[in-house]
Amino acid sequence: MKQGPKVVVIGAGSYFFGKPVIYNMVHSPILNSGTLALVDTEPAVLETMMKIAERAGTHAGVPLRIIGSTDRREVLEGADFVVLSFSFRNACYRELDTRISRKYGVTMCSGDTIGPGGIFRALRELPEVLRIAQDVRELAPAAWLINFVNPTSVLGIGLMRHAPAVRSFALCDGNHEPYVRLMYLRKLGIIADDSEFTPEVDAKFDLRIAGVNHCTWILECRYDGRDLLPLLLEKTREAARHEYDRAPSPKAKPRLNANYELALMELYGAFPTAASHTKEYVPFFQGYGVTPVTPEPIICFDGYNRADEMAEAWAETEKLATGETPISRLFETGRGDHATDIIESMWGGLGKKFYINSANRGAVANLPDDAFLELRCELDMQGPRPLPAGEMPRGLLGLTHQVLDTHELTVEAAVSCDRKLLLRALATDPIVNNLGDARNIMNELLEAERDHLPAGWSR
Repeated sequence: MKQGPKVVVIGAGSYFFGKPVIYNMVHSPILNSGTLALVDTEPAVLETMMKIAERAGTHAGVPLRIIGSTDRREVLEGADFVVLSFSFRNACYRELDTRISRKYGVTMCSGDTIGPGGIFRALRELPEVLRIAQDVRELAPAAWLINFVNPTSVLGIGLMRHAPAVRSFALCDGNHEPYVRLMYLRKLGIIADDSEFTPEVDAKFDLRIAGVNHCTWILECRYDGRDLLPLLLEKTREAARHEYDRAPSPKAKPRLNANYELALMELYGAFPTAASHTKEYVPFFQGYGVTPVTPEPIICFDGYNRADEMAEAWAETEKLATGETPISRLFETGRGDHATDIIESMWGGLGKKFYINSANRGAVANLPDDAFLELRCELDMQGPRPLPAGEMPRGLLGLTHQVLDTHELTVEAAVSCDRKLLLRALATDPIVNNLGDARNIMNELLEAERDHLPAGWSR
């Protein structure tokens, strides 16, 4: 077997990504003879993740080489893959984005992809992503740059438009294969548990998901030729009824999602695969108008809870580094992350299919070839090749165009520091319905976040 790849992770202390990537790099025979380079600008965070990786490698007895640096340029040379998983003061800025937007009548339950929150997160993150891309072009020109930072679609568009010489695509963990297929097979009663998932079952299951990241939809769902969308609608109605048997979650993202799924599926005839996000992509749940909103207007992102959760998770991570928690626990409870599952398949030529965010290239027949979509793809070291997904139905087609227009305008505003383009992006956004409010949100957020925005915004 050939030697494993060199994988550079920028943002090694990621809330979601850090430990799973270590698990996969150590656990996979395809990856564990390679190099894992961990990068984090916080020395204490880097030290913690390095200790976990070293303990995991020793425990498994594998030859994985582990290196680390607070300066990415020290470890980029010779990289085969560069994974972006960084975020600066995530909970703090999302709370700021959502609170100021809510003041002007725009509510976001997540605030990391659409709405003013998604737009301003892109203003903060895209300049750094493009600087990293320039370093990759210089030091590792053959590498694949994989963006795992939200808003993944906006940053992916930014790389496609403004770093075309760098090989790149973008990811989200929402439609992670094979787990997403297993989930829907169980939900629809085709299998009772994962042990029944055989190649024969997989071959009979035609599941077509398409859309813009966090606004993706099941357009086709068939098993052995039978249309299962009516059954999925029935299951969604049942789940929505039972959701009221218990007190709704006080947290914004998971709250009443079966009921939001039902409302969206009955409206569009397709199933939203990420309701916790998609419910903030449409104006219907904002609370505008006269008639009461069903099931209820979405509630604002609870940033203070997010900070507490992240702090609690980091405390558990530190226990793995110090040995207070046995490193064997990582292997007992861990599973691979989306990015390194894909890297394993690409490097090992496994021929697996994954949901990737990249250019459409004809997969959705009634959207442009360069529309940046989340689609099931074949992929190898030459990159992703989207599989046919049919057509986006009317209604969703218009919403998808609007979301893509917002994202494209956001990219151009971010690279130019142009307030006119930024205002146009905000006004194009599907949940902003007042130009004066958009202007006020823009001005207040530019001032509140000036310390972490490019100097061009202060001109």
